Amino acid sequence: MSEPGKRIVHPPSRATLIAQRSMLISLWSTAPFLLNNSLGKFNPSPSVDARLDSFQESIEELLWPEKRQYDSVLGDKVPGTIDRTTDRSYIRVASGYLPDFLNGLHGILARFLPSIFAEEGIAIGPIPKGTPVGLLANLNVVPETHDPIQRAAYQKRVFDLRLKAKHENSVPAGASDDEVNKAFANIKDPLMLLSKCPDLVVNRGHYFGTSYFAEEPPLSDEDKRALIEFLKTF
Repeated sequence: MSEPGKRIVHPPSRATLIAQRSMLISLWSTAPFLLNNSLGKFNPSPSVDARLDSFQESIEELLWPEKRQYDSVLGDKVPGTIDRTTDRSYIRVASGYLPDFLNGLHGILARFLPSIFAEEGIAIGPIPKGTPVGLLANLNVVPETHDPIQRAAYQKRVFDLRLKAKHENSVPAGASDDEVNKAFANIKDPLMLLSKCPDLVVNRGHYFGTSYFAEEPPLSDEDKRALIEFLKTF
């Protein structure tokens, strides 16, 4: 049983899909790098020059992590950048997509908490501009365990989030950004506790050959440049 305030994390099932490793052959033509294309710039041109230009920036960010883009809000307090919302927004979940334990109470909750539960589903918002996208996109309201105790604990967290969102939903339509931010601060931690991916930095990782990789000494700048030229020949 988990401790209060701690995230419940379960190992993935055997059916979980695993991303296939990229080959080094023609690596120079496949930039930007990482699964989310967050290392380097995207150049839509298919020309060899454009592909090599994108590769050069991407591979340098890979081997020199300090060259990677930093977050617009936190700067170098985190090792990379965080995708953030660009406008005030809302999360709306249709009733057909609600967990079974919430669907069973939906009619009653819509009567007593109409600012959160409506006949067509639930809503959280307004969500302030600049909120990490991962905090919203990775929200998981369905427990992934069959253990009844852990399921009950997880369901309680979902229900607690809905109750805390009541204050957020009560923000008037003409509220200022400061008012929206103050109201949303109440549910940031509950959202993180229900996140499938609590790491919000999108260009973190793959530190082989750098000082960030503690298992081996880093490559020298000269060795990194030689490696880059070698990869171009594949």
